[in-house]
Amino acid sequence: MKVLVIGGMHGNEPLGLEVIKLFEKKPVDDVETVYANEEAIRNNSRFIKTDLNRSFPGNLKGKDYETKRAASLLKLCKRYDIVLDFHNTYCPNNDCAFVGNTAKNIAYQTAAFLKLKKVIVADYDCINKFAQNCISVEISLNSKRRNPKIWYKQIINLSQRKSLKAAVKLQTYKFVYRITLEDRDRFNLKSENLRAFKPITKKLARSFKIKNPAYPIFIGDGYTPYNFGGLLNKLN
Repeated sequence: MKVLVIGGMHGNEPLGLEVIKLFEKKPVDDVETVYANEEAIRNNSRFIKTDLNRSFPGNLKGKDYETKRAASLLKLCKRYDIVLDFHNTYCPNNDCAFVGNTAKNIAYQTAAFLKLKKVIVADYDCINKFAQNCISVEISLNSKRRNPKIWYKQIINLSQRKSLKAAVKLQTYKFVYRITLEDRDRFNLKSENLRAFKPITKKLARSFKIKNPAYPIFIGDGYTPYNFGGLLNKLN
């Protein structure tokens, strides 16, 4: 299986960069790597002008760096069986995967093979929506799976497989609400003790006018201080 590893979609998130460095030191057949936002990586910033992961599908003739880069990454993704796009979050217990709402079966199969049992289906503009073979790997900075050596071995194992056997049963979710800083203050959310993938109260779900049960994600994430977090509903 031919695998592409993407690091630095957000230039200040370390795990993908560290995984790529391991493959640069010791390359492996059928595994290739790419630094997504090289300018942001050099600046140790999330992005330069626009969030690269909100710039898809992009435009090769666009004026902004991220707009052009998004289009070139999508073109690159088509050469591979599966694409792994690495991300980090400060939010604890937030390990999960993202796939697009038209994702190929191999994206779900890969999530199950890699034991990423919580899968969020993205229907908004991001790499997963437009690259149907791409799975974004989201790992908390305090997670045991934050170790790049673990992923180096798992990716090699993945590349050597002709078929994938599920290691876990997947739980699928969809985004239903982005919690703003105004929401945080209006509902006094700091007192709610919100935790990733732990359901919020029925009362709070009604306040947000969303279906209950709803599950938080990215609560208080230092990488996105302009938002307080997000809320999910389960699909299965």
